[in-house]
Amino acid sequence: MSNDQNDKVSRGRHVAPSDIPSINFDDDNQPGGFIPQQVHGQQNRQAYPQFAQTGHQGYAPSGMQIPSTGVSRPKKRVGKVLGIVAACLVAVLAIAYCGVALYFGSHFMPNTKIGNLDASLMSTADAEKALANVVNSYKLTITGNGFNLTVSAKDAGVDFNASEAVKEAYSAYNEWLWPVELTRSHDATGAMISSYNDSGLEQTVSAAVAAFNESATQPLNATVAYDSKSGSFTVCKEVAGTALDASKVMAVADAALAELDPKVVLSSEQLLQPTVFSTDPRLKTAAEQANTMIGADIVLTMGKSTAAEVNADLISQWVTVDENVQAVLDEEAMRAWVDKLAGDCDTVGTTRTYTRADGKTITVSGGVYGWSIDYDALMDLVINGVKEGLVETVEIPNATSGDAYNGVGGRDWGNRYIDIDLAEQHVYFYDDSGALAWESDCISGIPDGTHDTSVGVFWMNAMQSPGKLTGYENGQKIYESTVQYWMPFDGNAIGLHDADWQPDFGGTMYKDGYGSHGCVNLPPAKAKELYSLIHSGDCVVSHW
Repeated sequence: MSNDQNDKVSRGRHVAPSDIPSINFDDDNQPGGFIPQQVHGQQNRQAYPQFAQTGHQGYAPSGMQIPSTGVSRPKKRVGKVLGIVAACLVAVLAIAYCGVALYFGSHFMPNTKIGNLDASLMSTADAEKALANVVNSYKLTITGNGFNLTVSAKDAGVDFNASEAVKEAYSAYNEWLWPVELTRSHDATGAMISSYNDSGLEQTVSAAVAAFNESATQPLNATVAYDSKSGSFTVCKEVAGTALDASKVMAVADAALAELDPKVVLSSEQLLQPTVFSTDPRLKTAAEQANTMIGADIVLTMGKSTAAEVNADLISQWVTVDENVQAVLDEEAMRAWVDKLAGDCDTVGTTRTYTRADGKTITVSGGVYGWSIDYDALMDLVINGVKEGLVETVEIPNATSGDAYNGVGGRDWGNRYIDIDLAEQHVYFYDDSGALAWESDCISGIPDGTHDTSVGVFWMNAMQSPGKLTGYENGQKIYESTVQYWMPFDGNAIGLHDADWQPDFGGTMYKDGYGSHGCVNLPPAKAKELYSLIHSGDCVVSHW
């Protein structure tokens, strides 16, 4: 045997011959057995069969012949076998581990969801196709609170990137850690959220909510309101209403779409909510402010007649709560009220109907006489009076005033006035007691649309005696005459005066060629009498 072979045998046994004690085998005394000998200085501790050294660097029982083969037979040990088995198992397990890892290198783990798609054990390619099919057939129904909307992903303009979603979902775990990953649930919904465009859905939902809210009840903030029974402002609770908050509806629709959930049920959480609640301490302060404002009581008079009263019931209509939850006066509403009052009180040029002392009912329009409200002064009076809590009776500020006030449409002059009845061609003067103090026939202007006598209610202007009358047409002076008694009432152009050139007065002479250029002609004697009775500022009523 070569030295190399001897070395291999030696390495297989892991002992040297000198390490094994010598044992004598006695065929007579111990058939098939052995006689215990000392081993490392100890007797009878362990019995070994007696071996004889062979030429193979090994030992055999005495008397046994071992055929020479040229090589030694290594002893098989349990450790070596177990090592080989273990190595094989490790190799098999490694191959299996890598095989599973390689499988999950292209397939999803069990318990994997992408939205509402179960992608467990699907290949990425199959998952992409399945996800695309789900999206294409997807419809979202939104119901609740009386609202109902069904929309498909396509109709809403929603664009899912299935490839991107699958890619992102797959990258969420490590296939080489598959033993750990197998114990987990994998929800890749986040991948869906980041892979679609929902601008179309927002437009669709917003339009549907806007249409719904047109007939819905809007929420009402808590506020302060006037209680007519108690005559004071109190805090009123907020009201939720039935209108929807489009942004909140969109939020739940967006979340459902991201997961491809087919249905969303709206709750009270999606309703438009009040922004001010009755527990807000500012409301108590606002009520106190409002109650101070309604403390004013202003009685507005015209000609000693009550035209209006600014009291708590009226002022309460002007009190509002602003965005800072403070009680303020709505000045626009106050201006509207003042406008109406001015319109109700202004009598200048309005149509009046009255009964003359002789019983004749007359209706007249036009002129410059009457009550004309000073709008700005009245506005200041009302606003400042309310703010200051004014309690007082105040005459309405006016630019012009009549002698009496009976409302719009009523007679606004007193007992004393001049009545020019153009239909009768007769003039009447009533004194302070309302008695007829003077009368006379007359001739009025030619009824041709150019020389007609002015109709309406006027003031007697500055009187002159004598007076010079000048007539113009188209800018050209056509006459100039002097009268003894000039009593103008429409500016300084139209008035009553003596006309000694007229042959007679009354009847139809005004349209029979004797009509004036607009003035009221009187017999000289009668003009003198009237001039002595009337004053500048007297009311003149000219009518048919």
